[in-house]
Amino acid sequence: MVKGIVLSKAGRVRLAAFAEDVKDKREYRAALGVLLRGEGKSAKEVGTRLGVTKKQVFVWCQKFRSGGCAALRVRKQTGRPARVGKAAKRVIPALLRQDPQAFGYLKGRWVLRDVARELKKEGIRVHYTHVRTILGDLGIGLKQPQLRAPGSIRKDYRKRAEIRRYRRIAPALLKKGSR
Repeated sequence: MVKGIVLSKAGRVRLAAFAEDVKDKREYRAALGVLLRGEGKSAKEVGTRLGVTKKQVFVWCQKFRSGGCAALRVRKQTGRPARVGKAAKRVIPALLRQDPQAFGYLKGRWVLRDVARELKKEGIRVHYTHVRTILGDLGIGLKQPQLRAPGSIRKDYRKRAEIRRYRRIAPALLKKGSR
């Protein structure tokens, strides 16, 4: 009994060439999945190897049977294109090159909330959590400041108490200052 999909030699060559030429990893994974099924591997094996479900492997094979390599192509996403993210992506790199103290911030480094505030002043309304996503798309990472007492934290009980007190009231301060 033959498992999977039956591929002719020409079909196997076309599929291998398609897998080499694609730029999208999802298309490559689909082509590789169909090739592995053509070699007789089970859908479960292929899914485990490629990190997808067994059902997805069956979907790829069905698409390939009905439309060939062209059916494995990933279609353009539907929906309204993002405008805010594109505008923010143009402004953020120039903003991060400048010192935050030049904008009136006391901190020595940029923080997500401060970047979001500056974007708002530029007319780009972006939530600070979306700023992290935009920075990830740009390949930029901001260090998150660590709240800790200098020196040995075990010995300095007063500093530990100050930090606990600050952590307890910090959310209220953020809410109060953001309005």
